[in-house]
Amino acid sequence: MVRGLRMFVFVVALLVPLLIAVVTTAASRPAAAQSATPCLDQFTVLRTHTEDVSITGGKVDKERAGLVKLVDDAQALASIGKTTDAVTKLRNFTVKVDQLEAAGRLSAESAALLRTDAAATIACLQGTP
Repeated sequence: MVRGLRMFVFVVALLVPLLIAVVTTAASRPAAAQSATPCLDQFTVLRTHTEDVSITGGKVDKERAGLVKLVDDAQALASIGKTTDAVTKLRNFTVKVDQLEAAGRLSAESAALLRTDAAATIACLQGTP
């Protein structure tokens, strides 16, 4: 009887850590899914249009890189749940687009397209269709 009890305790002592490891691993999987970027489609469209837009005069590569960085920063913030900060980055993007348009370095059509893309991304992040 004592031998059987000892065997039972031994088996339980081996199985409990194993069960804890399995439960912990299974519980961490949904957290990984939550880190996926919300509104990925909108971010992709915005980034693609930003990369393709025609900017004239001055330091074109620097201006484009700055705009893309704002989009990438917003996407990174959104992916970690900092929606308000992501929206702020997208609003900064829109301000920069307005500045480039006012300086005549971005056409009205291109600026409108980028503003529309940024607004769609913001609306998605804020949960409005």
